Amino acid sequence: MMITATGLGSGLDISGLVTQLVAAERAGSDLQLSRQTAKLKSKFSALGALKGSLSSFQSSLSGLNNVSNYTKKTASSSATNELTVTADSNAVDNSYSIEISQLAAQHSLASTTFADSDSTEIGTGTITIRFGNTDYDSGSDTYNSFTLNPESSVGVIEIDSSNNTLAGVMNAINQANIGVKASIINDGSGFRLLLASEATGLENSLEISVTDDDANNNDSSGLSVLSFNAAATHLQQTKAAQNSLFTVNGLAVSATSNTVDSVISGLTIVLKEASNTAIDVSVQADTSAVTDGVNSFITGYNQFINTTNTLSRYDAENDTPSALLGDFTLRSISGQISNIIRGAVDGLDGSVSSLSELGITTKSDGTLSLDSTKLNNALANNAEEVAQIFAAIGKPEDENISFNSAAADTIAGNYAVEITTLATKGAYTAAAVLPDFGGGGTLLIDSNNDNFSIEIDGVNSGVITLTPGTYTSGEALADEIQVRINSASTLKDVSLSVAVTYDSISDSFIITSNTIGSFSKVNILSVDINTSTELGFSISSGVDGVDVAGRIGGVAAIGIGDVLTADAGTDAEGLSLLISGTTIGSRGNVNFTRGLANQIDILMQQVLDEEGSLETRIDSFKSRLDDVTERKEQLEIRWAIVEERYRTQFNALDRLLAQLSSTSTYLEEQFDNFLDPYTGR
Repeated sequence: MMITATGLGSGLDISGLVTQLVAAERAGSDLQLSRQTAKLKSKFSALGALKGSLSSFQSSLSGLNNVSNYTKKTASSSATNELTVTADSNAVDNSYSIEISQLAAQHSLASTTFADSDSTEIGTGTITIRFGNTDYDSGSDTYNSFTLNPESSVGVIEIDSSNNTLAGVMNAINQANIGVKASIINDGSGFRLLLASEATGLENSLEISVTDDDANNNDSSGLSVLSFNAAATHLQQTKAAQNSLFTVNGLAVSATSNTVDSVISGLTIVLKEASNTAIDVSVQADTSAVTDGVNSFITGYNQFINTTNTLSRYDAENDTPSALLGDFTLRSISGQISNIIRGAVDGLDGSVSSLSELGITTKSDGTLSLDSTKLNNALANNAEEVAQIFAAIGKPEDENISFNSAAADTIAGNYAVEITTLATKGAYTAAAVLPDFGGGGTLLIDSNNDNFSIEIDGVNSGVITLTPGTYTSGEALADEIQVRINSASTLKDVSLSVAVTYDSISDSFIITSNTIGSFSKVNILSVDINTSTELGFSISSGVDGVDVAGRIGGVAAIGIGDVLTADAGTDAEGLSLLISGTTIGSRGNVNFTRGLANQIDILMQQVLDEEGSLETRIDSFKSRLDDVTERKEQLEIRWAIVEERYRTQFNALDRLLAQLSSTSTYLEEQFDNFLDPYTGR
């Protein structure tokens, strides 16, 4: 490798001279770029801080935008060891006295003893488990009747040579996940299969029927040893199902569960143990979520104000402006927020229409302060109006219309609602061929009429098999059909179900899908030999459901199921209403108001959007910083070239000087040689 030494000819520090020369030449552009970078970084960082402040402010609005917070209730119990209680928005402020005399219990059955749990064979066949109300006297072992629970399901478990031991049956039942828990107990005399309903209450007791491969379904050998029904009670009832019994203000109440949510509107009561004395339960409004939301809103707003003040102030002492002093984006956003904060909510006709009436006022530095007493009084007396101050709310005049939601483009206003078509459910009405059950008629379900398949909302149920036997009640047979359809795994997997009713006037069944709207359909796909003539089911389609139809604000709206939504391009765009009731025609008005928190939230969504003005400016500064960085890189390349050129030129000059010095020395020597003879040296 060649080594280059500079300055040998002249004795000068050429490297240092070149470096200093280039540094002096680039100083102006470097200073300009440094200042430009610092200014851009300051703006970029300030806009990022503004964006973060706005995002935090938006997050602080969530509590006030949640409509459910304004209707919250709280409930308390004087004896939480015996009873706990929670309340939803439907609860009424009140006090109750509750006494518990009995807790609900699960039905429990036990098999006879077996020598072991995993080797002794029980038998093979099919176990069918149904849930309902059992009239059984354990003392006399008398099974009087079983009434099917129409809201339950049926479990069918196959037992074959792979699982026909006590442990195998236990595992098969548990894996079926049908609402029965099976376990094996060693009581000292042998192993016993213990079956318990997961649900408590009389209507959830167990009926267990067996189709035994030994052709005898009721004897005490083979799989039928597990029977517990009107024909055979080979299982021992170890605990009878029972309802919970308690009183509310002296009124006797019976419930299937220890968690009771249908006795007092809006209250969920959990019974834990029988009480010796009355338990006091009180319900009142819970305003904590709203007050927390207001405090969060004020904190978020004040932090935003402090941030904008810092970003836009002028330091007179040091004659230094902040990065966003006079910035249009900051002034525009701050101005829009200020206008919302200081304004009144359009469309309100109550006593509360602005923040000042809630005790929220502006201080001299632009931040907000709260008079908690004034806010609490407003919540106690006008909670609904307080909600309208902050949230987006629709108030229908018709009690059978519920406000569902609104879009960001929905304009506040009063909109007339007109219904032209009510939503319906798909239904299949069977032929009127049933016997007159009221007059003593009966119907035998056997192998010629016990099978059919049905399509619910486009989903095939597969083969439905009814429990054989003689039915003396149309309602009982309707319950059996309903339970069997709703137990189909293909329907359960997609949460589809039906309601089956018996029409005693026409002696026919009606199968109705539990979904509503145009997707709701009930079609019969296949039937047994005598199903058409004896049950009235034939391969045919039912009547499909229809969607609600009507107008909002005088303009045709979009109906899906029982929800009617104003179409795009209208003032009411996105206003969504849940329509119930039976009235066609005018259904009054819906007053839609957009509260301050909701207005600010929508503004924040627009400002913070990836295509919004603030993000556009941040991206602009980022691009400009990238441009400066690129220019710096290009200049570095240019100055490297310049330095190399200077170094080459100075080195050439140094070599020339070296040559001149050498020539000078040579000439001096020659001159001296020439003069020596004459000088006598």
